[in-house]
Amino acid sequence: MRNTGTNDALKTPSQELTILVEDGIRLLHYVVRHGDLVINQRVAEGITSANAKLNTKHWTHEDEVRLLHSYDELARLVYPVTIESIKAVVPSHIHGKVASPSALKTITWYRRYTVLTLLCLLIAQMFYLFGHTLIDSLLSVPTPLTGTLPADIQANYQLLKKWNHVWMLGNTLELQLNDIAATLGDDVASNRSSIEFSAHLISAQSFLQMLQNYVLPLIYGLLGAFIFVLRSLLQQVRSLTYSASREIGYRLRLTLGCLAGMITGWFLKPEMGEMALSPMAFAFLAGYSIEVLFTLLDKVIDNTRKQANLAHQQPLAPPSTNSRIPPNS
Repeated sequence: MRNTGTNDALKTPSQELTILVEDGIRLLHYVVRHGDLVINQRVAEGITSANAKLNTKHWTHEDEVRLLHSYDELARLVYPVTIESIKAVVPSHIHGKVASPSALKTITWYRRYTVLTLLCLLIAQMFYLFGHTLIDSLLSVPTPLTGTLPADIQANYQLLKKWNHVWMLGNTLELQLNDIAATLGDDVASNRSSIEFSAHLISAQSFLQMLQNYVLPLIYGLLGAFIFVLRSLLQQVRSLTYSASREIGYRLRLTLGCLAGMITGWFLKPEMGEMALSPMAFAFLAGYSIEVLFTLLDKVIDNTRKQANLAHQQPLAPPSTNSRIPPNS
């Protein structure tokens, strides 16, 4: 009577066991479709027999134990592929309709924002190069201005004011010449053009320096992080190892890519007017391979800490034994 009660209690498997059987069948289908894996017949029979008895009244403790052992061995065989990664990559059929996997949505999101980042980088880079060309052509103009400027210099100066008007978001550079009228006296009118010329040139140089040292390295680092994420997604989708839990690491990598790009902007600052490729290339590489950059920083910090500890551990020099003791009188 006691055994009959135990068997009756197991006639209806729990919801967890039902999900486990469905996942096991899905893993078996993966093994069958990929010929590089060989599955034990005992494992296949353990899962298929559990699936056959799932909706019958013959479910026992032995079936549950056999299912658990078979599923464990099957999961070890297909690792690093998991049931979560298969569900995230392989399209599923729900009520006769094909549902898009989460991996496809993730790839679409990263691809869209990669293109957007690339467009922003191209716009910022072209805006930088245009301003750099104008500033470079006006740096040779002697100040204070005397007489009429040549036509090409006047054209570059007007373009520079338009360039400043863009990054100032439509605002114009207003100079308070009344504050310095007492100093200049009657020369305010004659020096007004020189003051405006220098003010526009200095403003453009300052904004150009900000683009060169902060904005462009940040965008290059972000683009490098996006490229790394897309390549990683491509490899993981091909190998069916992508899972939704990796999304957190990818989002954090974008933030670290921006930080790595800015770090290269702090350490690599070319002179004004010399837009070298190396700082921006380093910013892109830093965003792409964040681990290398932070590993180097960790090594520098560890070496500095070790040197500091050695300096503190060095014993003090013993007192000299050559000092003479005065004789007793």
